[in-house]
Amino acid sequence: MGVWALFLGFAFLQVGNGLQRILLPIRAESEGFSAGAMGAVMAFHFAGYLAGAKLITRALNSVGHIRVFAALASLASTAVLLTAVLVLPVAWSAIYFVGGICNAGVFVVLESWLNDKATNETRGQILGIYMMIMMASTAGGQMLVNLAPPEGFQLFVLSSVLISIAVIPVTLSAGISAPMPSSETMRVRELYQTIPSAVVGIILCSFVQSATTSMAAVFGTAAGLSTQRITLFTSAAVVGAVLLQMPLGHLSDRHPRRAVILVVASIALGLALVGAVIPPTSLVLIPLNLAFGAFVFPMYGQFVALANDWVAPQKRVAAASALILASSTGAVAAPMTLGAAIEVFGPGGYYLSLAAVLAVLVFYLGYRSQVREAVPLERQSAFQPVLARSGAIAHSVTRWVRHPLAEWNRDIPARDDHT
Repeated sequence: MGVWALFLGFAFLQVGNGLQRILLPIRAESEGFSAGAMGAVMAFHFAGYLAGAKLITRALNSVGHIRVFAALASLASTAVLLTAVLVLPVAWSAIYFVGGICNAGVFVVLESWLNDKATNETRGQILGIYMMIMMASTAGGQMLVNLAPPEGFQLFVLSSVLISIAVIPVTLSAGISAPMPSSETMRVRELYQTIPSAVVGIILCSFVQSATTSMAAVFGTAAGLSTQRITLFTSAAVVGAVLLQMPLGHLSDRHPRRAVILVVASIALGLALVGAVIPPTSLVLIPLNLAFGAFVFPMYGQFVALANDWVAPQKRVAAASALILASSTGAVAAPMTLGAAIEVFGPGGYYLSLAAVLAVLVFYLGYRSQVREAVPLERQSAFQPVLARSGAIAHSVTRWVRHPLAEWNRDIPARDDHT
């Protein structure tokens, strides 16, 4: 069994994670948890991703990919069941932190394995399929929340079962472990000195993307929406994330990239401001959130490409890791910030907070455009359809990010380092 076995296991994993991601806020609302408490729970989960991405390589060196995947998926499945038993914010924070570590490790295994099976000719296609499965499975998992009352055990058991099933196709696939990621590193400060727009942009867009994936359901519960409406609202952004990935990426390849990102961020800011003034119970928010996701989620890949425009070819692998570490700052801060904003301002604090962060991003990009000229079009690097691992994307320091860049660099003639 080859790549498709890995895709199948990944699909089950993401369906289970998607169900859990929307189930917890809905259950929390029925238990009387505050928006701030749920923000803290989500922040701990994202912190778990960062910790897991850093720790998992030791286990891979010791026992290999298959055993690590099976162990982590089993532990993640157990964590889902524990959240149904220990219904307390503190307990959920600790359990979800462990779940974040497990999920990060699972993604490291899957993505490095997929990359090892890919060739230079098939890597782009495999990456595109991977992203589609990620988004579609997450949205599908969120839809499953309508199958049973969130106050019971059934949905928690279903999420646990789906995550457990993910082990089957992966453990039956080829048993050759993928090579380990490169140990090459770059400090975030060094990358900031080279291309400040990319580092600041990664932090701010990761904040918005993390908030969109983790706190949308909290917004829905605070607004008093039904479970069905919350599902449609949260899934809309995930579906939108797929729509404009490649069109906007290709646009940024053909035109000055920073200018394209500035326009995309400005549109996202406008959508957030509209969302802030629309009543939170309005059906208009569903297509608006779809459009919001369509413009917000491609920015991460565009900022990665922007960094590659300025970083020397031999340093791009290390730069990719520095960007991921920078993104974790925004991703971890987002849930707690939005949780506090929703508590203070009500549901309107959700889009207001997103608009505020996007306004800072637009202002900063406009400022940088005035003080530093853009890279000539002929020297721009190619766009990669990479999403920020907000949950699934922003925190896994994996070979999936590093190796495609490394392989791609081998085919690019060396050029001067304009830093």
